[in-house]
Amino acid sequence: MQSGNANLRPRIFLLGALFLGCAFLLVYRLYTFQVLQSEELRRQATRSHQRSIPVEARRGSIFDTNGNPLAVSIEMDEVTITGSQVQKPELTAQVLSGLLGMQPQQVLAMIDLNRADPVVVKSYLPAAVADAVRYEVERQGLNGVLVEPHPVRQYPEGSLAPQILGFLGRDREGLAGLEYFFESDLAGVPGLIETEADTTDKELILARRVVEAPRDGSDLILTIDRFVQRTLERELAEAVRANKASGGLIMVMEPSTGAILGMASLPTFSVSDPMTIRPGDALLHKAVGVTNQYEPGSVMKLITVAGAIEMGLVTPQTMINDTGIVTFPNARGQPPTIIKNWDLRANGTISMTEVLIRSSNVGTYYAARELGRENLYRYFSLFGFGQPTGVELPGEVRGTMRTPDDPAWTVVDLATNAFGQGMAVTPLQMLNAVSALGNNGVLMRPTIVKEVNGPDGLQRVEPRQLRQAVSPRTAATMREMMIAVCDQPGLQPYRIPGMRVACKTGTADFPTDLGYTSGKTFASIVALMPADQPRLSILIRLDAPEAIYGGVVAAPVLKRVGSELAAYYRIPTSQNGR
Repeated sequence: MQSGNANLRPRIFLLGALFLGCAFLLVYRLYTFQVLQSEELRRQATRSHQRSIPVEARRGSIFDTNGNPLAVSIEMDEVTITGSQVQKPELTAQVLSGLLGMQPQQVLAMIDLNRADPVVVKSYLPAAVADAVRYEVERQGLNGVLVEPHPVRQYPEGSLAPQILGFLGRDREGLAGLEYFFESDLAGVPGLIETEADTTDKELILARRVVEAPRDGSDLILTIDRFVQRTLERELAEAVRANKASGGLIMVMEPSTGAILGMASLPTFSVSDPMTIRPGDALLHKAVGVTNQYEPGSVMKLITVAGAIEMGLVTPQTMINDTGIVTFPNARGQPPTIIKNWDLRANGTISMTEVLIRSSNVGTYYAARELGRENLYRYFSLFGFGQPTGVELPGEVRGTMRTPDDPAWTVVDLATNAFGQGMAVTPLQMLNAVSALGNNGVLMRPTIVKEVNGPDGLQRVEPRQLRQAVSPRTAATMREMMIAVCDQPGLQPYRIPGMRVACKTGTADFPTDLGYTSGKTFASIVALMPADQPRLSILIRLDAPEAIYGGVVAAPVLKRVGSELAAYYRIPTSQNGR
């Protein structure tokens, strides 16, 4: 009996040690879970139930200067499929294709059973279609299919000013125009909902819910006028068609403020249609008034003559001998460079006013020679050439101009630049410089935004003077000379009845890497109206028109556009306004 107890005692001890070891291990694991790893396990548990739901901010709208909406965001339904949640792919494809007007194979190709993120099947659904999809998804238990409202951009005025407004990508971020330039202002700041959900991803009723409200985007109120913009687009389309041009642009500004009232260009794109961006389309999306440069031609003569008058070197009555040709000898036995008038004529003894009327290259070179190279390029700079204007549009270029600091510069550049060749400017630079002549010689910073209305209140974009390019007296003198240009017999058929208009035409050949393209020109005209106290400045340019001269193709467009704008803005006319 004692021998049996003796044999039992080690077993009991071993068994007790085993239980004690298990108890110790259990306590250790409890200690590990509840003390050493408590924070990490708590975070894991929270993560498994916690949900962060983003709340999109309302994207700001874009309005014209009178408050007419040009671009707004509205809610429209969108169907998405999360492939990893789909249990009946063939049935899902069959049901959705019938409701969405698609082929079953199209929908089936979008269902990737290994993909955990949603794929957009179709957007911009009418309410009736969206309701029908919701009903069938619930009735037939189609897991992984979701119908949710999403903000989409709409354009109440249709495709008006598309290159100014720009457009959004699929991620609803601006990709061009004002939508891109003011992305941070328009987009706002998204909000967030912190909550908890069960294993089926449904929110727990008693869960703690923390809401961070979104900060809505700001609205933009532009200087663009809906009527002016539509008028420019209509007249430009007709002018391009009638003159068989490859494109063109029309821009209108308010000289006293620098406000851009309208900017139309062709070719363009339609912002109101669902877009698929193709290679090469990027050229259509640009606001070419600030992104593309061109040789301005004879319009630049206004700046050269204004500088010479400002310095007292010439007056409108200064007489010069226009021989029709200027010869520049070249070094190293090279043949001389010869500059001629555009019509190959020698105009004889003419005044500086006649230099502008006849658009004499030789006469303009006389003014540039009197100015000298330092002063000529100083006035180019004073009028804003070779530098960005600072307008609120993406991709603005500063233009191209070889200055005397460049080792390759020669006196031939002085001559050709004086009449707008061998240099390149943007249309906005050219229009803004002419606007300074209509604003008592003061150069303004162009602007296309009038106000920004955001969560912090209304911010006005005040007119900003950059500098005094020339004196008020010189500006008034230049306008009188431009009136004489408009009154010449060749432009008389294109006068605006009852109004004195100051204008200058320009024609410049297309430059290429191998020289100038014969027979293809930029045909343009700039104008200030009315001439005595200009309220509007206008630039019209047609690219590669069949009739190559600005006075032939652009002047008729000025008459039509100017007449409509004069009536719209109620600019007074008179019997003796010619």
